[in-house]
Amino acid sequence: MEEPTQPTGPRTDDNALLLLPLPKVDRQSDEQRRGAACVWCGTKLTAETARDLGERPTPDGTRIWPRACTQCVRTEARRVSNIHTRHCQRCLRNTEACTDRRALRDLALEGRRQEVQL
Repeated sequence: MEEPTQPTGPRTDDNALLLLPLPKVDRQSDEQRRGAACVWCGTKLTAETARDLGERPTPDGTRIWPRACTQCVRTEARRVSNIHTRHCQRCLRNTEACTDRRALRDLALEGRRQEVQL
């Protein structure tokens, strides 16, 4: 029986990854657009180091399949969570009630937990 190729550690809901905005497509290299390099820092990725960000549409109607390194996912999740928490009406009333905030926070912490395990 074959071993799984995906990491077996806990992963947050992949929908949380869709909350992370990407850099403008025209500023990305071909490697970044096809997922061979981190969409934010440009680091070359492998199956073990890449985090799939989901298929994304581009302004010209084509599709890209970006991926990112764990460190950049963590950094972006933290950044977006901070912005979100300041502007979301649900967060302003009760941060624990907002599923988007919780998903972003979990995503930021997940990356941190994975780095500590390495």
